Amino acid sequence: MPLALAQERLGEIDQWIPIDGDPQSAIGQLVERNSTGPLRLGFGAWRDLLLGCQFRLRNGQLITAGGRTVKNVAGYDLTKFAVGQRGRFGSLVTITTRTYKRPVAALMAELPPSNQFIGRIILTPLRPTWAMLLPESLICGWLDQEPALELFQRLIAPHHPLRLCRRSLAQDISHRAQLWSWGPNMFKASVPPTRIWVFVKESGLSRWVADPAFGIVIGPLDQIEETALGLAARAVGGSVTVTREDQLQWHGSEAEERVLNQLQKAFEAEGGNLI
Repeated sequence: MPLALAQERLGEIDQWIPIDGDPQSAIGQLVERNSTGPLRLGFGAWRDLLLGCQFRLRNGQLITAGGRTVKNVAGYDLTKFAVGQRGRFGSLVTITTRTYKRPVAALMAELPPSNQFIGRIILTPLRPTWAMLLPESLICGWLDQEPALELFQRLIAPHHPLRLCRRSLAQDISHRAQLWSWGPNMFKASVPPTRIWVFVKESGLSRWVADPAFGIVIGPLDQIEETALGLAARAVGGSVTVTREDQLQWHGSEAEERVLNQLQKAFEAEGGNLI
């Protein structure tokens, strides 16, 4: 089921899935790619939204993990393995996810570029639903009901935003999609939030956008060599995922790669029982 169709059906009962991603992609694809954008700040990522799933191993075994309610299982949470694994451990068959009341409108504020401002407001009533750091500005957004948006507008005013506007939920989704996308050939770096500017400077990036709350930086691949990108990320204690025409390459430490290989072997073990 495409994300757009799921949102349309959920909208009929005033609900939605608060996730960023290509609206024409199947939900299962978005989970397997961990297509999580800036809305993670307000609602969590796929790892937070999923309650359960079924996935099929390469040996044909069908694994059922999690459940249909928030607290009903014990033991290893295998649902987490389905997120971002791109078929490395298995292929998704079904998912059960949380939904939220659909916001009625959005507020957007554009401020001077800073990766410290989010840290100052994240534990206050001004905490945004999403935020994006660009070379030229910091953009914060709030999605909620009208009374809450009026409060956020009053709270952000003393910070003297460069631009402040109210808009519809559809306009907000479209704007985030334009900013948080670089086509089929792109990188996604995960670095400490306080080291975003250091990573950008060390790697020599000119075109990029970051989630200042979680330290995720994305951009097109045509501006830098993959090796240099990986070195810059590791220098600040991070890692890089590179996508070329939907083919994933991950550049992490040798220790992390060994753990992933061991997990993959465990999932693929002949006759293994992971239920």
